[in-house]
Amino acid sequence: MKFIINNNILIKNLQKISRLLVKNTSLPILDNVLINIKNGMLSLTGTNLEIELVAMIQLSTEHISGTATISGRKLLDICRNSLNSSNIEMQLNNNKMHIISGNSRYILTTLPYDSFPVHHDFHHISEFFIPSDILKKMIEKIQFSMGKQDVRYYLNGILLEKTDRSLYAVATDGYRLGISKFFLKENIIPFSIVIPRKGVIELYRLLNIPKQPIKVLVGKNNIRVHIEDLIFTTQLIEGQYPDYKSVLLENKNNFITLNSKLLKQSLLRAAILSHEKFCGVEIHIRNGQFKVLSDNQEEEIAEDRFNINYTGNTVKISINVYYIIEILNSITSENIFLFLNNANNSIQIEAENDASILYVVMLLKR
Repeated sequence: MKFIINNNILIKNLQKISRLLVKNTSLPILDNVLINIKNGMLSLTGTNLEIELVAMIQLSTEHISGTATISGRKLLDICRNSLNSSNIEMQLNNNKMHIISGNSRYILTTLPYDSFPVHHDFHHISEFFIPSDILKKMIEKIQFSMGKQDVRYYLNGILLEKTDRSLYAVATDGYRLGISKFFLKENIIPFSIVIPRKGVIELYRLLNIPKQPIKVLVGKNNIRVHIEDLIFTTQLIEGQYPDYKSVLLENKNNFITLNSKLLKQSLLRAAILSHEKFCGVEIHIRNGQFKVLSDNQEEEIAEDRFNINYTGNTVKISINVYYIIEILNSITSENIFLFLNNANNSIQIEAENDASILYVVMLLKR
């Protein structure tokens, strides 16, 4: 193996995958980057076993094909301390990687590349294209509803499924639920998968790019997304995701329209004195007035109110104030629609001008 590459290009691509490099005494190769040259293409692969990132670089200079693994952090440090405009020359010789950068020379130890864990055996069962900004929005609108360290491990991620002609992204921690959907122009093979929390967070970070179509490949155990010159792959969570559709309202006749800004400001004022552990507030709606009340373990009380256009039956509910605030932070509509289900154990919130997202929040027992 031998190649020459501009330092700026190399460091740019190394930084994309370096987040996955972890110190692992039982599996030291996870601290390494897999370097491969084939058909004029240089690939840099990093993995933490759960997630794999491959950066693809087209080589424009003479090179010799080959494969090796070296410490990703050491290589990144070498690049960072080299002149930005300089070239880096790398050559594999007797299982050692020789690196020349300006007047500096380095010799790095390699580990056998055949022991590097890669997803070469990836086989997809469904594939589709989706605009990058749409997928980013779908994740952004609901990711706060994911479980964090729930014993129901399948809740610690996002459900991505295709039914009919729509793509759904669903997140819930058992107390709140977020759904975002997108209509697919192409008719693709249906699927239902759960992407783990770490994979969701990394994918969302990678989608911070100019709008462009991206390719998604869905496998039985993994999902792969092609983002510009990066290939993102993450393992999936096994398990039966809850039937989220069972908590959605079938009939949405009666609803309360609330100004998003006024509601958020009122909840923030009441949240100042809410209970530190339960974070609950009471909401009273009657005679054209919205009132929110809170108290805490120190017997302190807060009350805030504002006028609304509502003449229906009196509504009294208790709810986690921060669940509603997080929803309002993700909604850009001027108004929201609030629905109360018949069993009086949850509310459903929808944006006035965006039918692609909705939320369900369980009520607290009063």
